[in-house]
Amino acid sequence: MNTRSHSQHLEIEVSDNGQGMEPKELNHIFEKFYRIQNNNIHNSKGLGLGLYFVKKIITKYGGKIEVSSKPRAGSTFKISIPYEN
Repeated sequence: MNTRSHSQHLEIEVSDNGQGMEPKELNHIFEKFYRIQNNNIHNSKGLGLGLYFVKKIITKYGGKIEVSSKPRAGSTFKISIPYEN
């Protein structure tokens, strides 16, 4: 995890070295109830709500979240939240 303080916003970056995601999945991971498709098999528990709520909270405060990922190499989430005026 890295944090950076800019003049107008705080930036938080979180990375992992997990399974990563295919580019086609990245467009959907913030959708409500979306779970990564793996030949119609879900080996992990969850409802597909976590990232949906993360994005909702961040955008509610005027921020944004971006993700980059490579299959079998992990993912990086970059969150930017503006400072209160």
